[in-house]
Amino acid sequence: MNLSHVERYFADFLSAIESGQPIPLYSNDDENYELDIPDNLLIVGTVNVDETTYMFSPKVLDRANTIEFPTMAAKEYMNSDFKEFDFKNINYLMNPLEDLDVRNMNVYDLKDIFMFINCSEGNLWDVLSNELDLFQSILKKINFDFGFRVINEILRFMFVSWRYEDSPQNWENWERYFDAQVKQKILPKLHGSQKAIGQTINELFNACLIERKNNADARLVDLTKDDCRYYTSAVKLQNMAKILSNQRYVSFIN
Repeated sequence: MNLSHVERYFADFLSAIESGQPIPLYSNDDENYELDIPDNLLIVGTVNVDETTYMFSPKVLDRANTIEFPTMAAKEYMNSDFKEFDFKNINYLMNPLEDLDVRNMNVYDLKDIFMFINCSEGNLWDVLSNELDLFQSILKKINFDFGFRVINEILRFMFVSWRYEDSPQNWENWERYFDAQVKQKILPKLHGSQKAIGQTINELFNACLIERKNNADARLVDLTKDDCRYYTSAVKLQNMAKILSNQRYVSFIN
């Protein structure tokens, strides 16, 4: 999808998935022709990232989960047993058309569900609202704020993740999935110079740690999973901080 400007050739589709309206094709004197997007149409695009890659616009990133597949170390690849994945509800995972009604759930529908789910820190709805508010407040300082669309999509992702884990009343593993959403929905839009986003990257990094008040320098921390609430996001932010320090500019795809 990086062979051309995706926001140009996909513009009508991006508007249609947001509005729920059909895509206008053409018209004549008697009739207008439109294309409805069916519920069972799923769009997945791949991008090979190199020095020639043209980064997607915020409009595109707002409407997608950006999933990064870093290169696996040769030794790890050659010695891994790829059969040892810890799947939960594998049937739910393998049926992408199940729970189609989730796509239309609004924040009130989701609240009615999450209010009855608990985690080690209390009521999950309250915990998620505090976490989203924290990340939103950090990004607001540099005008990379996110709004209701991103919030709703993160909450829907958390709902299907909860279903995938067999809908536990006490959900202790929620941070794994919120970590994925921080990296896939919040961080991809980050780009800028040392002066513009340096402090913000550090604040976001500290928000991913268990000890948030230490104001640790992302470049210098010897990071382990035991230090983190959101490990994969912290690793990504640490790498971005190091690139920013060396090159004075960074984006998510660096």
